[in-house]
Amino acid sequence: MSPVNAGFAPYAVTLAAADSRDAAASEAAPLMHPSPELVISKFIEAETKFRETVKEFSFKRDVVLQTLGADGEVTGEYVRNSVFVIDDQGKRVEQLTYHPKSTIKEMKITKEDLQDLASSQLFGLEAADLNLYHLAYAGEEMIGDRPTYLVRVRPVQEPDPKNMQARFFVGLIWIDKATFQIVRLQGITEPHGKQRFPMFQTSRDLILENLRFPTTTTADDVLHFAHYHVRFRINVRYYDFKRFGSRLNIVEVEN
Repeated sequence: MSPVNAGFAPYAVTLAAADSRDAAASEAAPLMHPSPELVISKFIEAETKFRETVKEFSFKRDVVLQTLGADGEVTGEYVRNSVFVIDDQGKRVEQLTYHPKSTIKEMKITKEDLQDLASSQLFGLEAADLNLYHLAYAGEEMIGDRPTYLVRVRPVQEPDPKNMQARFFVGLIWIDKATFQIVRLQGITEPHGKQRFPMFQTSRDLILENLRFPTTTTADDVLHFAHYHVRFRINVRYYDFKRFGSRLNIVEVEN
C-alpha cells in the first residue's frame, strides 16, 4: 500500500508449527526427536511436492481489503474475487469474477499489494527461491491440538527497496510434525520502500490428496505512513480447488 498522492541450492540452517478435513494426511507417525537439519530437509521435500501438485489445480479466491476508522468502522473497501487457472504454458493466471470500484481513500492499493496477495500471502516463501532464505529451526509449538515444528524465515540478503518487484517473506512457519507440511505461516513481505504492508497470517486447513492447501489469509494491522496512520484489514478466502483435466489457452487480464 502506498499513501495517497504520494531443485534447490544449499540452504542455511541455524539453531535458535488446524483442523483436518481428511485424517489421511496425519496418519504418518512423527519422527522422534529429529535434528534441526532433518526438520528443514523434510519441510523442503514436503513443500516441493505440494508446490508441484498445486500447479495442477484451479481455485477460487475472494479478497476483501478494508480501512477502518478510530471506532472500528469501515471507511473504505477493496473487493477482488477471482478464479485462478493454469494456461497452456503452465502459468497460473487470474480471471476476475467480481471487482467493483474501490472505495478506499486513505491509501492506494498498489501492484505490490496484488503481487503479495498472489504469492507471499498465499504461499509464504517461493519454493524455487529457498536458496535465497535462511530457514532457522526454532523449536516445537502446539497449534490447537496439533504438534508442530516452528521455523523462522528471513532472506539471506536484505531486500532492496529500489527493487520492489523482488518480494520476500519474513516471518514464521509452523510445520506439522507428522507430515512436515505447513499448517500456518505468519509474517510480512519486504521490501517496503515508501509503501507499507501489514503483518498477515495464512492457514492451510484444507486437505486434498494428503496435502494441506491454503484456506484463509487474515491481517489487522496499523500502517504507519510519514504523516498519518491507517488501520488496515485483510480477509481472503481460498476454496473450490479442482485438479485440471487439461490446460487452457488463457490471456491474463490486467487490472
